Amino acid sequence: MTQTINHSIDAYLSYRQIKAAPSTLNSERSKAFKLKELIGKWPISAVTHSDILQLIQTLDAQYANKTINEFLIILRAVFNRALRDGAITQNPLTDISNLKVLHPEPEPFTLSELASMSKVKSECESGRNLYQLGVLTGLRICELLALTWEMVDLSRAQLRVTIALVDNIYKTPKTAGSVRTVELCDSAIEILQQQYLITGHKKAVNFTVLQADNKTKKTQPFSPVFYNSKTNQPFLHAKQYNKTYFTPLLKAAGITHRGAGQLRHTFASQSLTAGIPKEWIARQMGHNSTAMIDIHYGRWMSQDAPNNLVLVSKQFSSVFGRIKPDKTEVQFSQATSDLLPPNHTVLQGSSFASSGHTAFTPEQVNTLLHQHPQLLMQCITQLLVQSAIGGSYERN
Repeated sequence: MTQTINHSIDAYLSYRQIKAAPSTLNSERSKAFKLKELIGKWPISAVTHSDILQLIQTLDAQYANKTINEFLIILRAVFNRALRDGAITQNPLTDISNLKVLHPEPEPFTLSELASMSKVKSECESGRNLYQLGVLTGLRICELLALTWEMVDLSRAQLRVTIALVDNIYKTPKTAGSVRTVELCDSAIEILQQQYLITGHKKAVNFTVLQADNKTKKTQPFSPVFYNSKTNQPFLHAKQYNKTYFTPLLKAAGITHRGAGQLRHTFASQSLTAGIPKEWIARQMGHNSTAMIDIHYGRWMSQDAPNNLVLVSKQFSSVFGRIKPDKTEVQFSQATSDLLPPNHTVLQGSSFASSGHTAFTPEQVNTLLHQHPQLLMQCITQLLVQSAIGGSYERN
């Protein structure tokens, strides 16, 4: 009996039921069905390298590179197995590499957008509190939906991430780093305190949690933090949350549509922009290194960035004296007026003359430094200008 691609794909899926998570298996099944539709009846021994290249071209007309690579993962497994079984003598996918994938730019929310979202009135307070907590903690949407009061410790200002809700299935996180303790800022604590008034006294429900082996299931009572106000039940999955609450919220706020997954991006990008160390951000988000922050999450929010020049001044204020930008111009004028000789005039034709500033001799600069150390940075700049023009003055 001639072995076909259909037979080989069915064998692949049968084995994957043992290893893959349900969400992964569902994704692979849909792609396997498409492959069977395109080449399922072909004898596996008759497939050539050129056939695979032609298949990639066919898929390219309909799918993104990332999805095409997922098709190739299935095909590699199918043909590797056929090669080991002796059904083929040469693997037609040899030297066929994955297509290049461009990581999508994160689309975090600006502070202005978040303010607009907060102004929208909503009947679902749980939905509002959920997205705000996501911005403040960096939790994945699947982790927010699975959050229970048993995981929250307000007295210690922290919560423990131990499960996630993916496609209506509670499961333990796929990586060890995702099981973590997340620190809570004051705003996050206030949101959880408000949410406790809504769901904190509801009766616990039994959760069946799929364990890391994708086989073992454990059932235990939990008290979900967030409920869907339309069903008075916990949210089923991220798609339901987006459809019933988040998408209408963005529309009402007049904000460009994006998924709730961008809440996590917002936490990372706004934290980076505020100057918070990447190591702390990565730990909060469940990553063992900062690489994922750099590749997938980080984006400089220029419109929300602090005044970095003020931060530089503050950093060195213990050495050079505190600089107050809002009063410096006045202080500078007052401090220098007594140092100028009566017959002194501004250097004609210089940039200082055009801007109304005054040029000093080195002696005057030294006097100014001793009397007004807080103006050191401005004086150094003046001294450099003086050096550039050779210290010569034109007088009336």
